Amino acid sequence: MSYSRIAIFFMERFRRRRIQFFCSAFPPPACRTVLDVGGTPQIWRMFDTHYEVTVLNEDPQELEAGSDRCVIGDGRNLQFPDKSFDVAFSNSVIEHVGNWKDMQRFASELRRVGNSFYCQTPNKWFPVEPHLGTLFLHWWPRLLNFYFVTRYLTLWGLLNRPSRAQVKKSLASIRLLTRRDLEHLFPGATIVAERFLLLSKSYVIMDRTGKWL
Repeated sequence: MSYSRIAIFFMERFRRRRIQFFCSAFPPPACRTVLDVGGTPQIWRMFDTHYEVTVLNEDPQELEAGSDRCVIGDGRNLQFPDKSFDVAFSNSVIEHVGNWKDMQRFASELRRVGNSFYCQTPNKWFPVEPHLGTLFLHWWPRLLNFYFVTRYLTLWGLLNRPSRAQVKKSLASIRLLTRRDLEHLFPGATIVAERFLLLSKSYVIMDRTGKWL
């Protein structure tokens, strides 16, 4: 999806704050190896501290060709042994992996390959839908199934002028989660709310059972 400059400004702001939180929760050098499931190498260039990061993505275009730290793979079926990394990391990915069973597999794999894990995802009940840039409409997903609504009543639709096929594909790839959903996907994990204007904009789900505590 393409975003406006305003959206990119806020995304970068939240991302930097999220990175600071991650570094404080999983500080190096005690936490050294990280598997980024579904991410891209670019985000790690924003870190002031150094981690040994392996980036896994199913889309080769999102990775750096020729890098031994970039791996093509499926987050629902990771090719790594149990507890291969200090932290299994995921940022705004789990809401895109498919249906509920796909999300369960994704969550289970994060817990399996990492001694600890960190997973961030937008809050379904935040008034702004971050992918489409619309107010409240995502609370009634049937409305978004109407092409006119997504094309003309969302920021994404107005900026990108998508076809019917593009709208259908984009909507099929998004399933926002509630806090209760996350409690079921990650039983016993710590859930931290990222707030904006006192509202929970997104959630970080994590387990810090690693050696650095």
